[in-house]
Amino acid sequence: MRKRDKEALLVAFFKEKIKYERLGEFIIHLIRDDPSAPKNHFHTISYRLKDEGRLVEKIDKENKRVSGHAASITARNFQEHIGDLLGMRLVCLRLADIKIIEAYLETLVQDKILEFIKEPLQKRSFILPVDPGKAIRDSPDLMYTGYSSIHYQITLGENSGAPVELRNLQAEFQLRTILEEAWGEIDHKYRYAYCRSGAELPEYIHSGFYNLSAYLQAAAMQAEYLCRQVQAYGQAQVKKALPKTKLKSKTGALRHVGTDTDPELFAETEKNDDLFRDDIEKEIEDIFGFRPTERTLLYMQKRFREFGYTNLQKVHIKNLLNREILDEFKTVFIEILGLQPFIDSTRRNVDVINAINFVLFHETQGAKVALEGLRSVLKNRKERAERQEVSRSEQLENTH
Repeated sequence: MRKRDKEALLVAFFKEKIKYERLGEFIIHLIRDDPSAPKNHFHTISYRLKDEGRLVEKIDKENKRVSGHAASITARNFQEHIGDLLGMRLVCLRLADIKIIEAYLETLVQDKILEFIKEPLQKRSFILPVDPGKAIRDSPDLMYTGYSSIHYQITLGENSGAPVELRNLQAEFQLRTILEEAWGEIDHKYRYAYCRSGAELPEYIHSGFYNLSAYLQAAAMQAEYLCRQVQAYGQAQVKKALPKTKLKSKTGALRHVGTDTDPELFAETEKNDDLFRDDIEKEIEDIFGFRPTERTLLYMQKRFREFGYTNLQKVHIKNLLNREILDEFKTVFIEILGLQPFIDSTRRNVDVINAINFVLFHETQGAKVALEGLRSVLKNRKERAERQEVSRSEQLENTH
């Protein structure tokens, strides 16, 4: 790359960096503030901007590859062609978390909060041919093909609530386990960085890194197996205690004390959740006059399990969300936010989530706890909205 082109590219990149930093922060807060996000399945969420040296190197390499066949990547169009200027790291502890987070990201796309520019891509991965639910053999056939991660190229959708200047920016989501993250960081800092400088390493060092990746993947499989053993043991213990702890809530819905310790203990019963979602969807539509999103239904299902409702088909939302409870909820909602709930189509699913949490605390913890909890949640919601409005105003001022 010519010096003049390189300088123009870097100047353009530095001018745009602040937007990508804002995008990274916005996505982190979007997930952290989303009550339906499976937060127990995330370990960390972070972001990293592309190193300027690596950016120049990548563009130079791409321009050489397509020379004579396509337009070059320049300071004017690099944002359209380079989709990983911002990399979001979504790291989880165990292999089972991957599918749960994948499903959550799909619901964000369904609700037009995110858009996938490309279908999720399974990057080269070191994979053991062993089912995570089974024990690892004494001498498993370790297969290695390199770096492991699931990558998504995304933009923010029309329902994200993001400032306009962030909505067309691309980002890359990298979904991986903590052990894959460990290997990637070690490999990137030492072997990859050394080789990228143009130097060569002997084959025995490459082999050593390959072996390390296989050991860590074996460890990830064993960790998953052990986690499932703990869950199975905990589930068995809960089942033993159920006959002694069966209770009725105020509205007569069946629940069990002590079963809210870990919603994952009910993985076996989740095979029937489609029936529950159909029931709850119909009742919510009858009460509020609109269909809740799939993300809202999944969240409500999870919350019922956490609060110990073990026979979800016997939980009638109309009984829980009766007129008296809804009037209490609406009074506090108007008092804090100055708005009527369930009216704004962009926020009504959040209103339903707030109402469900209110009624569950009302049923299990009492009216006083439920009211104070609701006030606290709504005050935080109001403060976040005010901060976002201030941020939008400042950004508008900076553009004029």
